[in-house]
Amino acid sequence: MSKDRTTPGATATAGPGTFAGARGAGASRLPSAPRERKPALAALAVLLILAGALATMLLVNKSGNRISVVKVGHSSIAAGSKLSAGQFVEASVAADAGINYVLWSQVGDLEGRITYNTLVHDAPITRDMLGDQAGGKTDFPPGTSLMGIQVKQGRYPNGQMAVGDKYTLYTDTVTAAGSGQSSTSTGWQPQGTVTLVSGDNSGTATLTVAVPTDKVLTIANATELMLTKTYG
Repeated sequence: MSKDRTTPGATATAGPGTFAGARGAGASRLPSAPRERKPALAALAVLLILAGALATMLLVNKSGNRISVVKVGHSSIAAGSKLSAGQFVEASVAADAGINYVLWSQVGDLEGRITYNTLVHDAPITRDMLGDQAGGKTDFPPGTSLMGIQVKQGRYPNGQMAVGDKYTLYTDTVTAAGSGQSSTSTGWQPQGTVTLVSGDNSGTATLTVAVPTDKVLTIANATELMLTKTYG
């Protein structure tokens, strides 16, 4: 009886089916290109995200940094007016170091002050609107009244009449003559020092002045007025 022998070191040959299956598995995988890295684009994206976040933060902080200030109420206030706290209302605005707002907590400081400018309805109030340009004097002593006057051209100094300037005011009262009689004049009488609050001096000057209260009727009843500039 003969026995099958195998040659030492010989390897078994895979069958056709086994070879074909291994070949098919290898053929199903296609070679892939190495992934390209773009570090510059990634860095730019990060910078854009950071910039957007910073801008949002700044807007939120700015909108949140608001202060309560004084604003003119429902009616405008004419130049030369004596102020009352009741003429103003509270308003919220963005804080700005370049604007010298009057804070709502300081509204009581406006009581009794004189404004040398017209304060427009609904406008926030700043310190420079209150007449600080007139040597910082915004209040007048007791016994002072504001009144409007008209002074003919030639009866006041030529040149710019500045708010806060002081003048000596003179009056002259002329009594009309009766039939066959001549008119009479009291002559120029000094009525004290007045302070210019506001006005227009083109042609006949229409002015608001601060005058001694006891001189108001005399000035109002005068026929002619004259202003001379006071120095010192």
